Amino acid sequence: MRFFCYGRKSVFSDKSDSVDNQLRMCLDYCESKFHGQIDSWECFSDEDFTGANTDRPQLQLMFSRIRENAADALVVYQLDRLSRNVRDFSNMYAMLEEHGVMFISIKETIDTTTPIGRAMMFVTAVFAQMERETIAERVSDNMLGLARKGYWTGGNPPVGYIRKSIVEHGRKHVTIIPDPDGVDYVNRIFDTFISSNRSLQGMETQFKNSGIKTLSGKFFSSTQLYKILTMPFCVEATPEVYDYYANKGCIMDPDSPREKWDGSVGVMVYGRTTGKNKKHQLQPPEKWTVCLGHQEPFMKADKWLLVQSRFSEHKCIKDAKWPVPLMKGVLRCKCGSLMSVSRKKRVDGSCSSWYYCRKRMRQGVSYCDMGQTACDKLDSRLISIFRDIAADPKLINQYLQKTEDKPLRDPKAILSSITSCDGKIGRLTASLALAESSSISKYIIAEIKHLDSEKSRLQKELTDIEHESKRKMAREKDSLKAIAEISRLISGLDGFNDKERNEIVRSVVKTCTWDGVNLFITL
Repeated sequence: MRFFCYGRKSVFSDKSDSVDNQLRMCLDYCESKFHGQIDSWECFSDEDFTGANTDRPQLQLMFSRIRENAADALVVYQLDRLSRNVRDFSNMYAMLEEHGVMFISIKETIDTTTPIGRAMMFVTAVFAQMERETIAERVSDNMLGLARKGYWTGGNPPVGYIRKSIVEHGRKHVTIIPDPDGVDYVNRIFDTFISSNRSLQGMETQFKNSGIKTLSGKFFSSTQLYKILTMPFCVEATPEVYDYYANKGCIMDPDSPREKWDGSVGVMVYGRTTGKNKKHQLQPPEKWTVCLGHQEPFMKADKWLLVQSRFSEHKCIKDAKWPVPLMKGVLRCKCGSLMSVSRKKRVDGSCSSWYYCRKRMRQGVSYCDMGQTACDKLDSRLISIFRDIAADPKLINQYLQKTEDKPLRDPKAILSSITSCDGKIGRLTASLALAESSSISKYIIAEIKHLDSEKSRLQKELTDIEHESKRKMAREKDSLKAIAEISRLISGLDGFNDKERNEIVRSVVKTCTWDGVNLFITL
C-alpha cells in the first residue's frame, strides 16, 4: 500500500517539533497496524497555517497527487490537523472516497468502513470546528480589549514605528514608538502625494523613475502606497479625526469619547483588515473599532485628512467599463509574470486593449523586455486553436500536459505469475512438514521467503498497473471535458458575453504563456 501522511501546526516555532512528532507517531502506528504492507511512505506538512481553510501549499500538493491516484491511504495524527471546517472536511473526504483512498486518524481511531464510524468522524469534525471558532472568538475579544486600551495587538508595526515592551500595573504589554528614519520616510511619501497631485499609479511610476524604493529595497506598488497613505496610527487624535471615522460609520469606543481627542496621542483602529495565512483584506468601516492609542503621533491631522479627502473624491468603480479580454487572468509573460490589460481610447470613442507585463511596468525593461501586445491579436490566436480542436478533437493531444507512461506488463501475465508463486509456496510448505527435522528444511524455508518476496513484488506491480490505468482514465476524462467546453465556446461564440467567454477559457486553460512570437498553452 502507498501511504500519504499529513501534519499541520498553526504557529511556527523553531523550538518545537510538533509536526515531526505527528508524522513519527503516524508512521509508528501504520508500521504496527499494516506490518509488511507499506510499499511507500510520503509525508506532507504545513507549519504556521490555520485549519480553518484549505489554503495550505503542502495540503494542495498532496491533494493533487491524490487526484493522480498516487496513494492508497491518507494518515493524520488527529482529524483537526487536516481540517477544522466541517464543509472543507466533507469535501476532502468525498474526494478521498472518489479516488479509493482510505482515511486514517490515529488519535480518534476512526473506522470509516462502518456507518457508525463515518458518523463519528463527522461529529469529530463538528467539534473541531466549534473548538476553532471558540478559540478565535476568545483571542479576538482579548485583542480588542488590548486595542481599546491603546496597546499594539501584534504583528509587524506600521511604517514609521517600532515595537516597544512596557510594564503597566505589573503586566507586560507592547506599544509602538516613532522611528526617526521611518517618520521622515512616511512624511516624504505624504508630501510627494500632496504636492504632485498624482494618482497612485502616477506615484508608482514617478517613484520607479526616480529610483525611490520601499524599505525592503523593492519598487513601490500602488497597493503599498495606498496602505501607507491611509495608515491611521500616525495621525494626531483630534476631534476632526474623530468626526472623520464617525462619519464613515466606524464603531467608536465609548471609553474614548470625542472630548478626549486632544491630539496628544495617536489613533488605534482594530478590525480594519481580515485575512488568513498573511493575506489581509480591508473590511468595511462598519467593522472597525476606533479608539485612542497609546503611541505618540507624528502626522498633523490637517495633513492626514487632506490625503484622505483626495481618496474619497476618486472612488474606484468596480464594474468593468470595457469588455473583458479573452485571456485576462490566464495569460503570462515569458518572465512568468501575469499579464495585465491596458486600454487606450480611440478618437471615435471606442477602446483598444493591450496585454502588458506587470513586472516590466513596475521594475523596468532591465527585468523584462516584453512589449505590449494587442488583446485582439492574441485572443484570435487562441480562438483559432480552439476552432481546430472543435473540428478535430484529436488535436487536443498536442496541448495536453506531457506525461511519461511507464512500460507496463500485461496484468494477466502478472496474475499467472502470482498463481505460480502460490502453487510453489504450497508445495514447499508441504515438503517442509515432511522434512521438518532434516537439514534440508533451512533451504526450503529460504526458498519460501524468496517466493513470498517475489509475490509481494508482483502484487505491487499489479497495483501500479491499476493506478496507472486510473490515471489514464482521469486524464481522458479531463480531456473530454475540455473538448466539450471548447466546442461549447466555439459553437456559441456570439451568444456568450465577454465575461462568460473569459470564464470558459479560465476553466479550460491550465497554462498560457506569450514570448512575443509564440503562444504556448496547455489544457
